[in-house]
Amino acid sequence: MLPHLSPQEASHICMQVCRAMCCRGPLLLELDPGEVAGFVAQGRRVGVAVAVNRGKGGAGWVKFADHPGERCPMLDPDTAECRIYVDRPRRCREFPEKLTPGCPISGG
Repeated sequence: MLPHLSPQEASHICMQVCRAMCCRGPLLLELDPGEVAGFVAQGRRVGVAVAVNRGKGGAGWVKFADHPGERCPMLDPDTAECRIYVDRPRRCREFPEKLTPGCPISGG
């Protein structure tokens, strides 16, 4: 994230400017082994069906193309708000870790 942006400014840009483009399209969200069960449970809590593919060692991934609208199942399509923002996976917390084309908060 650009160093001069506050978390509130970054959130505004994500939801209002780019409409959470990092959570849409033919992408994969990697989940650490300790995040898989919680991600599925959070989906149930917010009324969203979540398809998690399992990998070696208990890790997993969510293929956005497996969900309606080809987006992260936790993304509210109307508001571009993450339904589980406070408890989002590590990968989401770390994004963007580098310049990403089309991502204003990364400088791309």
